[in-house]
Amino acid sequence: METQATTTQVSLAKGIDAARLERELNAMWAEMSAPEDGAEGEGAARAAGVVRACVLNLVVYAEGTEARAEVDDLLGAVVERHPCRAVVLAAERGASEPRLEAFVSTRCQLSARGRKRICGEQITIEAGGSAVETASTAVAPLLVPDVPVFLWWKDIPHYEDKLFTRLAGMADRVVIDSASFDEPHEDLLRLARLLQGGRLRLSDLNWGRLTSWRALVAGFWDVADYRASLQQIKKVVIEYDPPDRARAQVAPKAMLALGWLASCLGWEVAEGGSALSEGLARFHLRDGGGREVEAVLAATGDAAGRDGWLTSLAISTAAGDEFYVELLLEERKLRTGARLKDVGHTVGRVLGYEARTEGERLSGELDILSRDEVYEGAVASAARMLGAGARINEGKPTHNR
Repeated sequence: METQATTTQVSLAKGIDAARLERELNAMWAEMSAPEDGAEGEGAARAAGVVRACVLNLVVYAEGTEARAEVDDLLGAVVERHPCRAVVLAAERGASEPRLEAFVSTRCQLSARGRKRICGEQITIEAGGSAVETASTAVAPLLVPDVPVFLWWKDIPHYEDKLFTRLAGMADRVVIDSASFDEPHEDLLRLARLLQGGRLRLSDLNWGRLTSWRALVAGFWDVADYRASLQQIKKVVIEYDPPDRARAQVAPKAMLALGWLASCLGWEVAEGGSALSEGLARFHLRDGGGREVEAVLAATGDAAGRDGWLTSLAISTAAGDEFYVELLLEERKLRTGARLKDVGHTVGRVLGYEARTEGERLSGELDILSRDEVYEGAVASAARMLGAGARINEGKPTHNR
């Protein structure tokens, strides 16, 4: 990945000079496209073989130096599949003095034949102190018209965050990662409210990490001999590694998995009986036929390298059968199987656990513009369960932001 960069300091009083940044980018492109002095033949052709491409705008919000460094690394994987204009807003809200600086750079990737360089461009805005809150006005004029706008909010969308609201309003789709939630219960409730009405099209990298689990669980219904038993589910037990950011609360991935099952199978929260406690949640649900289903989410022992991961999901039925998916951490695999009361234990499949980098996951989300109604249903169902549990536990001490 080749990069070229220049730095421009801008005036806080005048804001970002979008026209000046465009001129600097155009000058960089002209320099990159010109053949080198004295270059002949193939060398000259290669020097001029630069394709300036922009299939989308990617606005990135990152808080702090560490997150900024991660963004710079991850954008390489994104540009390889999606040449774009990336506008990176690197924020330091706690800075004592307001500050705005802008940087322009290009990111180039050789084409499959190695003859042309496919290049995108990046504008980085460093904002500090009070300047962060108005940074959205600097972002808007920098967006390339007539191509989609994605917002990657590499932080937690806190309550009443005006900057998030403004940037999300510019975007065709917003990308978050619920694994980063520091108050998973409150944040999932907040997320459900944001999704109400279908105004916000949202991708969640943590939902993508559940793809293999969901495929394996759904596969039980593909077996004709299992379906009669699966019509009478009595209990679901999901085990998860406790999230490092909020060890006392249920990991977002576990709540999303249960919310997905409940929304797909038409389960609703039954009156009373739900309870939330440290490392354990119990929800009493009711299916469309009025049968009760107990759902238990339990934290396992903490293990390095699997923060907030699912470790197992088991479904028990009234017929005495059990269907399960479990993580084989050391082997990086998922194993699925069934324990059938009449025929004993049968093993289904063992699959390699999907190991993708954050950059690869983000790049995959940039192929999607439509709403993910299955995800929205899972979030809404999870929020209803958490809301019921919170009402049952009202009066117990909780942590508030």
